[in-house]
Amino acid sequence: MNLGDILKTVGSGLISTLVPGGSAIIAGINMLLPDDKKLPDNATGEQTKSAIDSLPPEQQASVLEKQYDVKIEQIRQSYSALNTMLEANAKSTHTTRPKIAYQAFQVIAFSTIAVIASWSFAVVSGNVGMIEKIESSWLFVLGVITPLVTVLHAYFGVLRDETKDRFNAAQGHKVDPVSGLINKLFK
Repeated sequence: MNLGDILKTVGSGLISTLVPGGSAIIAGINMLLPDDKKLPDNATGEQTKSAIDSLPPEQQASVLEKQYDVKIEQIRQSYSALNTMLEANAKSTHTTRPKIAYQAFQVIAFSTIAVIASWSFAVVSGNVGMIEKIESSWLFVLGVITPLVTVLHAYFGVLRDETKDRFNAAQGHKVDPVSGLINKLFK
């Protein structure tokens, strides 16, 4: 990206904060300026444009057309933000939801194994009455397991969406928390 485009983008904002690697750009311009006209580290786009306008026309053209590796610096900053986020996530002490999900899974697994084991025992022992009672109790088993299956489904669905939102935010993509929450409630 050339300096002319950068200055148009920044306008009256601080170059060092709005442009990745902005302090390096200011340092490069200061190398061309006389000591009495050097830019401060917190120079705005307008101050930089005024300083460049004070240069001779051939130097102005060469400075404004100089290419800066702004995209590389943006990638570095995005990587740094993503790395910081992942490190913080790895150190997270949030353990309540995983414990609830694990305990819900244990109840579902136990209920399923108990029903299958009882049915298998009844089949092997030839107890027709027990088989009929187990088959007629499917509504009860379903009533016990359904809320827990719902909890597990919600946990893994929300966990997947939270992770996706974190990665999108770290990469600089827009994440709308309000509509995202509404969509998650009515899915």
